[in-house]
Amino acid sequence: MIRIPRQEDTRFAHALGRIRALEPSLLDRQKVDRLLDASEPKELINLLQDSDYGTWLSELDSPFQFEQALRKERKRVYELIERLSPEPAIPKALRSKYDFHNLKVLTKAAIAEKNFDHALVELGNVPITEFKWIMENEKYEKLPKYLSKAFETAINAFYTENKNPRTISISIDRSMFKHFAENSPTQFLRFYRKIEIDLINLKTLIRLKALNQESLYPQMKLEGGTIDPSEALNESLESIPHKFYSTPYYNILEEGISSYKKNGSFNRLEKLMDDFLLEVLRQTKYIDMGPEPLIAYFFAKLNEIKVVRMVFVGKLNNVPREKIRERLPDVF
Repeated sequence: MIRIPRQEDTRFAHALGRIRALEPSLLDRQKVDRLLDASEPKELINLLQDSDYGTWLSELDSPFQFEQALRKERKRVYELIERLSPEPAIPKALRSKYDFHNLKVLTKAAIAEKNFDHALVELGNVPITEFKWIMENEKYEKLPKYLSKAFETAINAFYTENKNPRTISISIDRSMFKHFAENSPTQFLRFYRKIEIDLINLKTLIRLKALNQESLYPQMKLEGGTIDPSEALNESLESIPHKFYSTPYYNILEEGISSYKKNGSFNRLEKLMDDFLLEVLRQTKYIDMGPEPLIAYFFAKLNEIKVVRMVFVGKLNNVPREKIRERLPDVF
């Protein structure tokens, strides 16, 4: 396991105390196993009554509305980090993901001349009403620089390449992760983002290689990681892990690709990547001063929300327990 960067900062003493008090309320493996054992979706609501999700789930008329509860819990987590962080740049950096998301939605809406408001998310730094006004009136200079630049890059790519809306998504995602890698306000958050970029790039390369479409990789590659998966473009699928033998990703690639060759599914690879990121977060449990535990708690909660969503979706669609478990990430 790679060693995470640390920076002592006494301003986070209060936040650290609160986070340590909140960590026991995170779902553990035993609780997740009980969710997987539920005989019907309604039972999930009962099992989660004493968790952070209890209040939101009790407001639902049906388990099929579970996404409403998860959205409210996600909003609560963002607001919690905002209250606890003595450094405003941290919650701002975490919210910027939804600025890029909303930029993607509004750019596609403008090109298609359609209304995609249902896909907008009120969690970004730029309020949606303001964002819409800027886009509708073409006042792009009023956007934060990282967004106006991402918009310009995406529009240029769209019109100079193939006028495929997917080009908008790829371009804005590339701008987003480049921004994350270069502008995250703490060493740990920057480090975590770089690991994310590495894993996304490796997953993209492997999927394209499996489809014999590796020629698309250069235009999809994210900038800002710690490795360059392009080095493996000419390798066979089975040989890719050996190109990264000296990196922390070797075992993930070896086992993930082996599982794909055996089962024709990338589920194992994706789970191993999720678990690797979680292991990075777990290292913050031994830090007694600094921003790292606060950031780790935030990402641990987002991972937990993902786990709960996957269980609900699986149960509502009558997916067998082991099939759900096969792809389910670990918990903090």
